[in-house]
Amino acid sequence: MQILQKILVLAANPDIENPICNAKMKTRIENVPKLKTERMLIDGARFNQVRLGLLRLENPLRLKLTGLRGMDIILDNTAWVCVDRTMYDLPVLAWTDFQYTDRSGLHEPIHCQLHFYHIHADLIIETVLATMTSVLTQLLKKKFPVTSVDGSNLRKIQGSSK
Repeated sequence: MQILQKILVLAANPDIENPICNAKMKTRIENVPKLKTERMLIDGARFNQVRLGLLRLENPLRLKLTGLRGMDIILDNTAWVCVDRTMYDLPVLAWTDFQYTDRSGLHEPIHCQLHFYHIHADLIIETVLATMTSVLTQLLKKKFPVTSVDGSNLRKIQGSSK
């Protein structure tokens, strides 16, 4: 009965982070054996862009990694998982346990855990991150186009006030 009440509270309050939805991917990758795990630093700008994409596009967010045949990345608040869709979404790499609460500025890098599920996964880490950033940038620009401000009008307005 208590579980049902918690689910109803979460469904009624969209502002509350839903641990049931966020736990799905993390639970799934924990069931696959890891070859190794390392601590890693994620660039603050890259981390912020993913968070922005999750807020503005959808959460979780699945991106096809162009140039990496058969590879996708699934992003959510708790994990970024690079999967091989030709192998029924078997994980290749996973970034988890993001330590972002104790940073004092948005520019600071984020500590996380990087899990390896494939013997050659270390060869594609930076390619996966760079491609993810590129694809996410394109999606955000497509959905939220930047409108340019005409600087000449601003100068005229500033000049007329003198």
